[in-house]
Amino acid sequence: MKRRSDGLRGALLALPLASLMAAAAPAQGVTTPGEHLGRPLGVDFELADWEEVSSYHRLLAAESPRVQVERVGSTTEGRDFLRSVISSEANLANLEGIRRRAAILADPRGHDAETLAAAVEDGRLIVFVSCAMHATETAAPQMGMQLAWLLATSEDEPWKSVRDELVIVLFPSLNPDGLDHVVSWYRETVGTPYEASGLLKLYQYYAGHDNNRDWFMLTQAETRIVTQELYSVWHPQVYWDVHQQGSTRERLFVPPFRDPLNPNLDPGVIAAIDALGSRALLDLTRAGLSGVSTGVSYDMWWNGGNRNVPVRHNIVGLLTEAASVDIASPVFLSRGDLSAPRGLGGYAPSNRFPDPWPGGWWRLRDIIDYELAFGESLFGSLARERRLWMQNALDAAQRAIEAGREDAPRAWIVPADNRDPAAVRRLAAVLLASGVELYVAEGEVEADGRRWPAGSLVVRSDQPYGAHVKDLFEVQRYPAGDPPYDVAGWTLPLLLGVHRLEAIEEPLGELVRARTAADAIAGFSGDPRMPYEFGEWLSTWDSDAWTRLVRWLQEEKRVTFVGAGRRAGVLVPGEQVANEDEQPLLLEGLPRIGLYSPWSGSMDEGWMRWVLDTWDVPYVTVRNEHLRAGALDDMLDVLILPSVSSRQLDAGRSEGSVPSDFTRGLAPEGAVAVEEFVRTGGRLITLGSSSAWAIDLLRLPLVDVTRGEEGEGFSCPGSVLRAIPEEHPLCGGLAPSLALFFSRSAAWRGMTDDERKEAGREDTEVTTLLRYAPTRLLLSGWVESPQVVAGKSAWVSAAHGEGRVHLFGFRPQYRGWSQATFSLLFRAALLPWPAEEEGE
Repeated sequence: MKRRSDGLRGALLALPLASLMAAAAPAQGVTTPGEHLGRPLGVDFELADWEEVSSYHRLLAAESPRVQVERVGSTTEGRDFLRSVISSEANLANLEGIRRRAAILADPRGHDAETLAAAVEDGRLIVFVSCAMHATETAAPQMGMQLAWLLATSEDEPWKSVRDELVIVLFPSLNPDGLDHVVSWYRETVGTPYEASGLLKLYQYYAGHDNNRDWFMLTQAETRIVTQELYSVWHPQVYWDVHQQGSTRERLFVPPFRDPLNPNLDPGVIAAIDALGSRALLDLTRAGLSGVSTGVSYDMWWNGGNRNVPVRHNIVGLLTEAASVDIASPVFLSRGDLSAPRGLGGYAPSNRFPDPWPGGWWRLRDIIDYELAFGESLFGSLARERRLWMQNALDAAQRAIEAGREDAPRAWIVPADNRDPAAVRRLAAVLLASGVELYVAEGEVEADGRRWPAGSLVVRSDQPYGAHVKDLFEVQRYPAGDPPYDVAGWTLPLLLGVHRLEAIEEPLGELVRARTAADAIAGFSGDPRMPYEFGEWLSTWDSDAWTRLVRWLQEEKRVTFVGAGRRAGVLVPGEQVANEDEQPLLLEGLPRIGLYSPWSGSMDEGWMRWVLDTWDVPYVTVRNEHLRAGALDDMLDVLILPSVSSRQLDAGRSEGSVPSDFTRGLAPEGAVAVEEFVRTGGRLITLGSSSAWAIDLLRLPLVDVTRGEEGEGFSCPGSVLRAIPEEHPLCGGLAPSLALFFSRSAAWRGMTDDERKEAGREDTEVTTLLRYAPTRLLLSGWVESPQVVAGKSAWVSAAHGEGRVHLFGFRPQYRGWSQATFSLLFRAALLPWPAEEEGE
């Protein structure tokens, strides 16, 4: 595959309608994107940064009465997050009324038939368009500039009718921070041997590419802003999320999506997605835009993406995925370089791929053309039958409410005696932000013959977004057929460590609407054990306790952790433990924590930063060069290695791929320094893939049963599994079972004597602290051959010289979802090992 072209760009493919062909003609008094940039839109080797993109949308709003631009928040790194609204002058003057009618369609309860009919007849279809969530998918910001200009200025069809019938809410970039990082790095490296090389860091501060896995958990500022716009401000009926994929398959994916189909999704919404995508396939094919596929690659099963969560809110959620270039450098693909869309047997015509692209040069402008063509088809379809699409949205909301009223479960209850009020608060916050109604029981609440205490949280199913709640709260069972390629289960209360139950019958009791997360947990008391003889104390049942513990340690307080007995899991200042049977652990200061970060951007490292920052745990970032310099005990007490492969840890980025400042990994001197750090008293914590590196480095007698012959037939790409803590002081106060997220993770057994001798491993005693459950392992999702990992070790610890290593086979901080296992990280990092065991 060639990458660059020194010749002039070939003629543009014919665009689908005459209006796009005429787009170069300037509108009276309105600046074009090319004029603003001072270069042709989408030209090879050029990108637009956030200042160029945002200033254009602001300029367009100043020059056109059909555009309104507003700053609706700040990004994680402090840039303006913009929303552009484009419609006719009359519609913009009546936005309050349009939003009010949209809210009625989204929640028709309490409105008579005449009011609902008027909302359909007099309303306007609201369409959200989001660009460049993934900042390396570089065409969409410039496409959005051209799309906004066409919507604002063109008097051709369908654009004129689109302005009259639709309100377009355009987000010029869902990740302005990442846009600037990608553009800056590309400008620095274009024309050098490092052109189009990967960034040195994540393009979204914490999440990187995982920002499109955050749409039910809402950990990131940008996700929360758009969620507020979706379910509290606008209530759109259609959402188009613009993406890119790899270079070698179809030129553009459009819906329908492939199976499996999640049964919680409304059939009318799914049919609408299919209809709009199929019409786009027809329009693009008729226009000569070859290489468009449908019904492949992307499914409608999992939750958490930017087009998935809106569908569970009765919104028609559309995804397009265009073939990428090398950031802004064109690529040349011969026919032999091309691969069939995922799910098809070969690169040949198919019902799902009717006109394969023949190969050739592929440029940034090609992506823009294909995306604009899809936008024109989509908006034209919606404008021609506005009332149909608005009625479809109303029908979906009514079906959702009726299903919640007639079908089980009729509600979900979160009892007020939950162990972790902080986790319940987080659950309540994300539900409220997602437009879900919550209620608090004034007195006892009865459901299915059982009573639950006053203050319990009740989530009724008979509300417009009841399907969203059901999809988050129920246990997922992935259907038979092809195995999942990613997340198969995501039951949110399990991941948070929150006890919830389904109410088959209507709950009985006085319920009061909760408007804030604080209101929702006002009746949650947390740990009822009340160690009254201690006075000031913390219970690690509550996730917030770890933040308060850090503050105590920063105040140089000595703190005792109770490792066993009635008060297990309690933290108290000083040495106020009644007896040694409680296996006390004395904390005498806040350890200096270092978090390893490779020069390539690790999402697992980003999520670890998010957990530490959110819980106010101090740490420093350490790079390859810091570790290679040695003498780690001068700066660290604890070193955390996120889930990074052994190859990447040892080798880092290869010579010639990036400037030499950022090449090489830890081998050999960095690895030696880590081993010496542990041997002389340091603490090493490894997560996921990095544990294999540590096992090899420290010669530990462990075997990962998910690999090799023992792992044949085993598969679990992303599901919620059950784990059981061992009886050990570090596990004091943990629940009898924990839900963890298993995503191609590890599970260990000890080596036999013969295996150990053959492998040259040390006869090191390894302590298991957490095991995968021996029975009923799968809680939610899908796992093949679960017996392979059942009963095996998930979290182990071993002494090495004077120090200690903690190995996690899974990722306890997975995507910020798995709060039930965050506590394990804090225990490994902050709690000392029992003194009597250190000498064994």
